Amino acid sequence: MADVQTGSYPLLENVLQLARAGVNDMLRSTVGAILTDKAPFTVVYVNAAIRRTQRYLANNGITSNIRDNVILSPLTPAVGADPNIQVYVSPLGYFDGANMNKGVTLPADLILPLEVWERQTGSGAQFIFVTQPQEGLESRIPGSYFGQWEWREDRINMTGSTITEDLRVRYEASLARVAAGADFTQTTINIVDGEDALAAGVVLQYARTRGSALRQEAETWWKSECDEIVNRYVRRDQRIAYRPRGYRAGGGRIDGAMQGSYK
Repeated sequence: MADVQTGSYPLLENVLQLARAGVNDMLRSTVGAILTDKAPFTVVYVNAAIRRTQRYLANNGITSNIRDNVILSPLTPAVGADPNIQVYVSPLGYFDGANMNKGVTLPADLILPLEVWERQTGSGAQFIFVTQPQEGLESRIPGSYFGQWEWREDRINMTGSTITEDLRVRYEASLARVAAGADFTQTTINIVDGEDALAAGVVLQYARTRGSALRQEAETWWKSECDEIVNRYVRRDQRIAYRPRGYRAGGGRIDGAMQGSYK
């Protein structure tokens, strides 16, 4: 009985075998003569294909690479009471208005934060949703909550708080890079049913570096495979019933709008 790969994440070796077939590099052996596992450029092409494919899928609403309920803590009180104080969390640490705490940083795989919640550290309370203003953070004296956040300069910026807080973050995450020297027969890429799209992405990188006429055909192949993945998610989302949020005259969301209660 033949061995069968289990799970829906593609093995990198299978991706590369399809890519080799696509560039006619399997005439003598499945390991190829040019696009081999050991060629130093192969892993570079693979990582480029992963990044390109993930960007396309994310820009078309695919949510499989979203992480949720990631807690950043403790965010200590803002230093001072001047309304010009803004605090932030960045890849380098948490800035409290005067000092940088390198112990609290954004996750290393964060591309973009999507939603943020807050609560007092150690309270055991539910997290409260933090809003994103359309025209920047308001000017106010630090109070007992952050209240607002803004993504600016690759960091989560907030007005200060007078208490120590936790942030709960939902964000788009990057896929891990394939390391040089990895065992491709044991390496999976976390894009469900993405073998064809990733192989086409590798072929596209291969063709571009060689000035091949295959470039346009490879790009069309790659985009077509990505669109097939997108279409599957669109069809799934069509099974979900959505209702627009309700708002009172003069502004303000109606409590229970999604449940049909218009009190």
